[in-house]
Amino acid sequence: MLRFSVLVAVLMTSGCTALSNSPIVVDQLKIRSAGFTGCAVDANVITNVNGNADGSGTWNATCQGKVYLCSQGSSGAPTYSCAVAVN
Repeated sequence: MLRFSVLVAVLMTSGCTALSNSPIVVDQLKIRSAGFTGCAVDANVITNVNGNADGSGTWNATCQGKVYLCSQGSSGAPTYSCAVAVN
């Protein structure tokens, strides 16, 4: 699991949109988002993946018509959170 976290962090911080939206990264973000959205992993649609040089990043997870804003922190062990986005 640590390898996937490192891979996701590296790809999100690479500054390359193509890598940030790679199937490997998107699959990991679906897994991370599922615990917050309450939807099955494959029911989450990941969009707007943005990584920062410090290892943090944001993305949107959409499930059952709700859009969630999700984030990954950069300090210490990666921390994740998602909340319903407000229009």
